[in-house]
Amino acid sequence: MVPLVRALYVLETSRCSETATYATELNGSWVIGSRYTLGQVVEACTQFQSETVHKDPIHITAHFLRATNVGPAEVRVSVQKIGKNFTNLSADLAQGGHTRLTSHLIFGDLTPVPGGIPRSLASPSPYARRLPLLNHPSVAIRDGMRRAWRFHSLLSWSMDQTILARNAMRSQTRADTEIIGGGGAEWGAWCELTRTEDEIKPSSIPFFGDMFLNLPSLLPDSEPASQGTSDCWFPTVTMTVEFKARIPSSRDYASRTVGLYSESRFLTDPHGRHNAHVEVWSAPSAIGQGKLEAGWRDKQYCIAVVDQMALTLPMDLNRRQGSGKKDITKL
Repeated sequence: MVPLVRALYVLETSRCSETATYATELNGSWVIGSRYTLGQVVEACTQFQSETVHKDPIHITAHFLRATNVGPAEVRVSVQKIGKNFTNLSADLAQGGHTRLTSHLIFGDLTPVPGGIPRSLASPSPYARRLPLLNHPSVAIRDGMRRAWRFHSLLSWSMDQTILARNAMRSQTRADTEIIGGGGAEWGAWCELTRTEDEIKPSSIPFFGDMFLNLPSLLPDSEPASQGTSDCWFPTVTMTVEFKARIPSSRDYASRTVGLYSESRFLTDPHGRHNAHVEVWSAPSAIGQGKLEAGWRDKQYCIAVVDQMALTLPMDLNRRQGSGKKDITKL
């Protein structure tokens, strides 16, 4: 089993001033939809930008066109524009002669600018977003991961039961009570790479941003829209990632653990389209380690926010798609 940091490896095979090609291998332990392949694109583009003033990924927009398979693949990077503050890149992941993923990436510099008017909302401002997870990782209890996920031995998580309980409370709302806004479901967890040689890096963030229980999975059995979802597949069609800050390197933060919070509001036909908004947060310690200290929550910050549109499709389609017989662009 290969750690995520090694599974994201790419090798530059050709380069000129504004284009480059990278060879990679889609590892069988990690290939599950968008979680992994977009990370290889980010890794290639980060290498491409490593000798420039715009080293940090800022924003990514990706469209997943076809299923990927275990085996060799290629990432093709092209410069679209180089400006004072940002560099715009396009990047495709190709396999078997077909473009599987196409993306647009913005790179810049996430170094805080000293002096001047502060343009960040942070504690103690009452308008600043705080860590939405309720429990410190030191008191978190690990939950089992789905064995269908081949990486289940390389990753662990502890779900926030208080957040999950709020979903149940929504289902108890009286039918004759007027509801304004509301709806949907939410989820949260501490999520951790288990191998000590592994680490979280920018190219890991798309994977973590797709590690959540989605809206169809969180609905109670009493909800008609949940029927049959246990035998469904939820392919991501589009994904955006906005990096809010660099991944922490200080010993005050865990190097292999992040906090995840997601909320989904809409599930609609056709194809059971549903949205998800995911926040990826720093963590004060590994799961089951560290100690609870006053003010620990205010010290945490959001690393990235990830949004996606996904479908609800029969699992049989996933099996056929994996064998190259069908892709979601033909739906």
